[in-house]
Amino acid sequence: MYERKRAFDQERGTKKKPSWFPCSFGFGRSLHRPYSWRLIAMTRNAYRNDRMKAVWLLANWKNMKDWDYRHLAQMFDARTAVGLARSEGVDLRFFLKPPYWHLAPSREALTDDVCNLLLALNNVKEHPCISFFLQKAFPELQHRHIIFDIDVATMELPSAHIRKDDILPLSIENLLHHSGIEDNAKDIVNLGGLPLILNLCQHFEDDTDVTIKLVNLLSNISMQDGMLQHFFVTGCIGLLARWAQHPNIRLSIPAARALANLDVDDTPEIKFSSHLHLLYPTMRRIDLPKLDVVFIHGLLGGVFVTWRQRDREHTNMSSSRSHNSNDEPDTDCNVSDEQTKEYLQGVAEFLQDEWDTLESDFEMVLSDCPENANSMGKGPYSYSGCHPCVRQSVEDCKTYSVCWPRDWLAQDCRHLRVIGVNYDTSLSLWAPMCPVQRVKRSLEYRSNELLKKLKQAGLGSRPIVWVAHSMGGLLVKSVLTKACQDGDEQARGLYDNTKAVVFYSVPHRGSPVASLSHATQLLLWPSVEVQELQQSSPALLNLHSEFLKLVEKANIDVISFAETKATFLPSLHMQFRFVPAESAGE
Repeated sequence: MYERKRAFDQERGTKKKPSWFPCSFGFGRSLHRPYSWRLIAMTRNAYRNDRMKAVWLLANWKNMKDWDYRHLAQMFDARTAVGLARSEGVDLRFFLKPPYWHLAPSREALTDDVCNLLLALNNVKEHPCISFFLQKAFPELQHRHIIFDIDVATMELPSAHIRKDDILPLSIENLLHHSGIEDNAKDIVNLGGLPLILNLCQHFEDDTDVTIKLVNLLSNISMQDGMLQHFFVTGCIGLLARWAQHPNIRLSIPAARALANLDVDDTPEIKFSSHLHLLYPTMRRIDLPKLDVVFIHGLLGGVFVTWRQRDREHTNMSSSRSHNSNDEPDTDCNVSDEQTKEYLQGVAEFLQDEWDTLESDFEMVLSDCPENANSMGKGPYSYSGCHPCVRQSVEDCKTYSVCWPRDWLAQDCRHLRVIGVNYDTSLSLWAPMCPVQRVKRSLEYRSNELLKKLKQAGLGSRPIVWVAHSMGGLLVKSVLTKACQDGDEQARGLYDNTKAVVFYSVPHRGSPVASLSHATQLLLWPSVEVQELQQSSPALLNLHSEFLKLVEKANIDVISFAETKATFLPSLHMQFRFVPAESAGE
């Protein structure tokens, strides 16, 4: 035990402080209650290092009886419970169920409670999305003489009738959307929303899609200051601990983010907002990270979409003429709105001739790529699909990664902190969109917000490597430019500590979507994101010029990858090369 304690001190690099830490007892069934009580007393010690060591030892206890775990769980305070929840391999019996878990309200009661919560939130801070949803989902509110000050005609939201079974899931989605705007999440807690969220978690326990929304809702709330005690007394910490160990990454990552926000011992001054995902380490570690790696996706991408391993079943990359128009939509398409899907499929045939003409103008081979490699990827420097190493990575389910920065990077470089940046994008303004969020989609606004959120996550205190795809690379350049000009010391640290940037198909000088006719651009892709990617845009050229000066000044290593093959668009059933090599190059 003494060796374990000494190793902990050496790895954390903390100064030795006076301690009455027990160091002469073993693990397993030989543990005696007086030692466990002493460890629990240590978790309330004034010295942070001793508290963390006590939690670390408690988390390593195994083979106890159920009643032993329950007895100890009743003695924990909020800080200890979060520390255990963030300990790798902790036994979930350490956490008690929520106090009113056995009541299980009916679906009708939950619907009424959510409706009342949304009404209360709208009274505190009126939001057009909540007002519109309440009008459509709860028409009976008119009989209660509740009037919403909103012009429905100005809302770019679907006006179809909402089925009764969909009201509760859509209400949760509305709550999630509201919690991600400014500090609205704090209002949810002040209005008594946490117990209701737990009741919803129990009701939708077997519905993964709804549970993912609820976990993200709790993660947004955890970002606010002073939430630890609220989470502890309502029993949320035990649920988050269970979800953090879930095999579904869409559950485990937001749960881990919430626990990290609540951990006042390990990361007291670090907060991960709704757009940042802590991919690694998701649990407490003895060894401190020495490098931050930040991943930023591009248009229509996402942390769990862009950075996944190649799909096991290879996507058919043939032209749209080889596809049957009656085929089912590709499940990997990131367009979730049915109106958008229908719209895109409707214009596909109209645009086919122009796409074919545009596509024929591009054929590039980079100088560092084997020129003998053909379109099927077979050449002197490539493996065939039947090669053992290829077959193992594609066919073996155990090696398949839904997020390779989390799974593979951590194996090669242990002393890393890996962060994934998430943000919503759209190609068309015809899709439903929150009026409040519409003005916040410009590159200028996004980079300002991202810089603030990265500072909250503690970036800038150690070396940084950026990995960006498509529009994400433009965000990186804009953030670094602003950080260099910012007078804040931490913001300046983001620039000073940047060691390398990896660009994947980033349109430094714009995208060839500008080669489409002006009328077609406005018809298909009129969104703010696409308009800012116009080829030879003065704003993009100026940003690139400023970034090149920063690279030369700070001696930042830059690696750029460009597209050599067209990208298949499942929603349009056609191919297009978004970023030509001359735009993706430095």
